[in-house]
Amino acid sequence: MIRTLQSNEEIVAARDRLRKRGLDFSEAGSKRLWDIMFSLRFRMPAPSWEMMKSWDVANMLEIAERQLAKGNAPVLDLGCYNSAILWALYRCGFNPLYGCDLNPMCRWMPYWNHIYYRAADLTHTPYPDHTYALITCLSVIEHGVPVDALVTEVTRLLKPGGIFVFTTDYDATGESHVVAPELRPFNLDWKIFSRLGLWEIIGKFERAGLSLLEPNNVVDCHEARP
Repeated sequence: MIRTLQSNEEIVAARDRLRKRGLDFSEAGSKRLWDIMFSLRFRMPAPSWEMMKSWDVANMLEIAERQLAKGNAPVLDLGCYNSAILWALYRCGFNPLYGCDLNPMCRWMPYWNHIYYRAADLTHTPYPDHTYALITCLSVIEHGVPVDALVTEVTRLLKPGGIFVFTTDYDATGESHVVAPELRPFNLDWKIFSRLGLWEIIGKFERAGLSLLEPNNVVDCHEARP
């Protein structure tokens, strides 16, 4: 399965679906208790969740609800800092839930008393082999993640029949992009993948033994570039 964001209207529609289910974490007060605890501990405002990620979260949640049983289906989010997918999964009754990120503040994300957060390199995690029914990675791999190492780690961590879902910045037109250094998290590269680059990633996972979920459901083109 490949889905490509087609318009800003799709982001708005995804946010509306999440809001109707009480899963829009950009709404004021949606995570008030955590915001207060974060600001008291670190003497700084808690980061606000980006509405632009609504499409990513809504699509990942849809796949999880269609493919997994809610009880005893371990889920790991790679690059979990300020990523709402685990928060949404928790509110929907999924468990157990794990998240890791290079940013040590990830340990103070919402529901820290229910979600097992750890600061770790997502290509060298401390988790045991063949543990997770679902691994998510929301808008992370474009930030200088070595894909070969990621493939090795994901295939090590997935249970037999497990699912890996990722989103990334993508431009099927092949136009070149340069992201200013001051915008790059942890001073890492920021890559906008082309169609060729996307299929190269998929090919690496296929050679490691994974295959596309719903291989006939592939949309890798777009008209607009929201």
